[in-house]
Amino acid sequence: MATPTTDDDLTTPVTTREEQAVGHGPQAPRRPRAPEGGKTGELSSRIARRAAEAHAGQPIDRLLAEGLPGNELTTLLLHGLRQRALRRSFAEVLDHAERAPMTHASAADARRIHAFDAAAYAAAEGFEAVDLAPVGPLGATACAGVEPNNVLATVRFAEVAADPTTGLALHAARRRRETRGGEPLRLCASQRVLRMQPTKHPGFSPHFRLFALVTAARSPGRSEDDACERRALLEHLVVWADLIRALPAAGFRAAGLRVVLSDTCVVRACLRARGLDADALAQRAKAHEPGSSEAALREASVDLPRAAADYAGAVRSLGLGPEPVARAERWAAEVGEPLSRARPEVEIVYDLARLQGLGYYAGPFVQLVVRRDDGLELPLGDGGAVPWLGALLSNRRERMVATGIGTEMVVKLFDRSTPRAEARPTPRAGEARPEEPTP
Repeated sequence: MATPTTDDDLTTPVTTREEQAVGHGPQAPRRPRAPEGGKTGELSSRIARRAAEAHAGQPIDRLLAEGLPGNELTTLLLHGLRQRALRRSFAEVLDHAERAPMTHASAADARRIHAFDAAAYAAAEGFEAVDLAPVGPLGATACAGVEPNNVLATVRFAEVAADPTTGLALHAARRRRETRGGEPLRLCASQRVLRMQPTKHPGFSPHFRLFALVTAARSPGRSEDDACERRALLEHLVVWADLIRALPAAGFRAAGLRVVLSDTCVVRACLRARGLDADALAQRAKAHEPGSSEAALREASVDLPRAAADYAGAVRSLGLGPEPVARAERWAAEVGEPLSRARPEVEIVYDLARLQGLGYYAGPFVQLVVRRDDGLELPLGDGGAVPWLGALLSNRRERMVATGIGTEMVVKLFDRSTPRAEARPTPRAGEARPEEPTP
């Protein structure tokens, strides 16, 4: 005979006296039953009836996207998904999990991920460490220029984090609005993110961990905007150089860093001089499709310096005019040369045709190529100046620089305890990898 339960105790499994005596429960816990109606059911029914009357004949896709107020849409979706969830069995849940890679655990060793994070936080000691929320407001990544279908939206008008820099930008905006600007903010964070782009490449995971740096500062004036961003970027690059230098002591096979510097204004000028549409080319360069940048440039017959040592000289040789040359000279004087003096072990080159991130960044942007002790080189980091902070605070003097590195790629391919990965050709500048923090 089963032990009775109360109506308020629906989650307690029913057990027999014999099972209680020997300490064994049933094979599967009893789940709460879905009530026929309940408060959410009644409310959903009223909303549905009212919507049907007020929007008679309107296509359902338009009704869901525009017609219903946000709170009513949320109520309907919550009720529908609740009913579906309560009808699912354990077997159905397991079957779904097997077919949904985004629900699978990471293949990286969690202890080694924490070892990398410890080294990264130590290198970024001048940056305030932030533990970000796993979700952000709906539309945050769309405002940043990312296709909404590439993030996981929730029925409560939120979206799962797809990049830590988005969360850091919102955090910085709230802080700077409270203090009305104030001193520059230097923030860092490690976060597991989820991206929904389909990919056919083996080893690519929809979710992975990134370590990011963000600097938020107010430029003194319009003429200082670019200089403000270059100063922040130089600080970031010193942190990344220090991290790569520290990784061997943490058990990772990092042997060197190459910084590939670019400027969106210079790249656009180079492509425009050849009669090419920079935005159309940039749309073909996708982070989840390695080699797509190279393919787009090759098909367009673009032959521009991709690893120039003399930025100003390379730009001047193309006959682009005084402004691109002046930008290149400032780049070298304010970023390249100071970085070379501060961290002489870092290799610095300039890419005049980088497509990856061209439609995402505005001004300076970089790629971090890490060399392993056996010579394998992989672009594991990315970043640059973005206009988000100025847009969030309605103040163009508010500048933001964000950079990041793919934690799990380092753990999977550079950890000393991991079997050696098969050697392969060194990726060329601009070629993407799955855990680059660009869209």
